[in-house]
Amino acid sequence: MRTSAIKTYLEPDLAREVTRLARAFGRSESSIIAEAVRTRVTGNADQASSAARETQRRQLNRVELRLDKLLHDQALMKECLLLFVRVWLEYNPPMNDVEAQAAAASAAARFDRFLDLLMKGLTPGQSIAASALNGADEAGKGAAHEMGASA
Repeated sequence: MRTSAIKTYLEPDLAREVTRLARAFGRSESSIIAEAVRTRVTGNADQASSAARETQRRQLNRVELRLDKLLHDQALMKECLLLFVRVWLEYNPPMNDVEAQAAAASAAARFDRFLDLLMKGLTPGQSIAASALNGADEAGKGAAHEMGASA
């Protein structure tokens, strides 16, 4: 193994301790110092990798919490939609054949309008809920204005 010479300056007490350890183990002072430096460098590397693992663990925990929240929100939305469909089916009576044909034509037109609104809401920077709420606010203001004018 190739080595490089490095001149080190130690406090007198530390130098005496290095000399004492070298004699006790029958080794050179350089090998004692080299082992101490190697242990310190390896220990710092272990601490750095341990800190990196801890950081990754915390980040994964945060991602897991976000995913759990998304899954909960998705389940909640599914329940809301299913409840709406159930109530709608429960309170809408069946139609006769003449009404069914007119309703089918009306439903096709309304469904096309729904798809248009959906596509508009899915564009970046748009919100279906915000535009629906803004439309409700404007309708409420218009109705209040009409009521005030008729009084």
